[in-house]
Amino acid sequence: MFLGYSQQITVNGSNAITSYSPAAYMFAAIDTSNNIHVYGLDLASTSAPTATQIGSLSLPLTSGAAVDTVICDSREASTNIFDATTVFVVLHIAGTTGCNTTGDVWEVVHYTDTSGTAPTVVAIKGTSFTPLYGPTGALTGLELLDSASGNLYLYADDSFTSPTTLLSGVTSVSTVLNSEAVNGGAAFAGNELFLSVTTAAGNYLYRLGHGATTAIKEYTATGTLTGIGVGDGVNVYFNDTVSAATSTTTLWAEPLSGGTPTKLYSVSYPATVSYDLLGANTSVLVFYSSTISGSSISSTLLSVPVTTLSTNATTIGGPFTGAIYSSSSFLQPATAGEPSTDLVFVNVLDVNSGGGGTTYSYSSEVVTPGGTVKKALTSNSVFLYDAASFLSGSALQITGITDTAGGYGGGTFNAVNVGTLASTALTTTGGAAYTVPAGYVSGFTQLSTTIGAGLLAPMGASSAVSDGGAYDLSKDLIVPISLTNTNVGLFD
Repeated sequence: MFLGYSQQITVNGSNAITSYSPAAYMFAAIDTSNNIHVYGLDLASTSAPTATQIGSLSLPLTSGAAVDTVICDSREASTNIFDATTVFVVLHIAGTTGCNTTGDVWEVVHYTDTSGTAPTVVAIKGTSFTPLYGPTGALTGLELLDSASGNLYLYADDSFTSPTTLLSGVTSVSTVLNSEAVNGGAAFAGNELFLSVTTAAGNYLYRLGHGATTAIKEYTATGTLTGIGVGDGVNVYFNDTVSAATSTTTLWAEPLSGGTPTKLYSVSYPATVSYDLLGANTSVLVFYSSTISGSSISSTLLSVPVTTLSTNATTIGGPFTGAIYSSSSFLQPATAGEPSTDLVFVNVLDVNSGGGGTTYSYSSEVVTPGGTVKKALTSNSVFLYDAASFLSGSALQITGITDTAGGYGGGTFNAVNVGTLASTALTTTGGAAYTVPAGYVSGFTQLSTTIGAGLLAPMGASSAVSDGGAYDLSKDLIVPISLTNTNVGLFD
């Protein structure tokens, strides 16, 4: 069971991230006596990593039961994000009658704990916390909602003691934006959390900066703060939606440093239409609309300037036949650290049902935020969001995928240079172009500046029978990985 993961991050004299690589991995597994322990792998070692027990935690597991019936969930963080060895995990451990019952406990295990070190029991009731870090990478606080009391707390460190009450009467809280996610390639100056907070009185946008002990209310929503916001290193952008027979979405820009938000655009639309944010580049905000007509969906990429109120949005892509799916559409700069060079990598999925059954058609396109087509719509093609890195300067694309029952499969992996959009097919260690097995779904995550890994899962099958793969962009190769023990899922 995966518990935690950290990377060794390198910064230059200006505190800009210049590289990152896998460093520490924490997982739970059972020993020969059917007891659960926490183990770690030193991925930064030059030798083959060997699992080492972390802490003295020993939890009996009923024969045949899953590990997650005892360790209900977990969340990892670091006491310094620039030091991979400071990663720790908070474990939610089930009581005697199962998860989320009387007797549940929460315990902290650190990567550096010896096998004789007992976990620290902490007085919290959840693992949905979000860390804050200062410019040096040091942990400055942990934000956590206690659903039982309705208090939003800020803990100073991983001991989870003596919390500061930020807000009371909170029914729900979600992160609209963590500014850490938009600082890639630029100097890391610590992170700011922008939180959608719901109370009995309404829905609000709060800002919680690193080192702060007060959450500042920046905006009172007319409706609800829907979806996830986007950022460009200057502002966080969010949409306030009033849902009715004719809904209205209003787009706002809020400075990362706090202050009065700027209204950018407002649009009303029927229930068959929706609006979602995609990204921003300090000049324009990119978003998209989706329109349902019967069994068909059409999508359009749109943009508005980020400095003024617009009465109309500019179409920069489409209309596309099918739905834009934001889980694998993204903006990435052609030059690292310069959002003004951003390109939009967009994926479109068209699903049709007819007498012959359901067909799935994928396509992808690259445009500028201004609307210039850089790489025309490519059929049977998708970009992989998690396999795009501002440091490698490449994005992974699968081309030649085939329609299969329930989705897609097959295809060839290609590394697309973000600056030139030149495409290089990834080959196996033997030199032949690697082709995804027909009927397999592929998902890779970039783990370092050049290396990534992920699952190759058969359509409709569980990860227990998945194959894994790793790629190295510096060598333009891909390595298929298989396990003989099919009870263990690779990279899961």
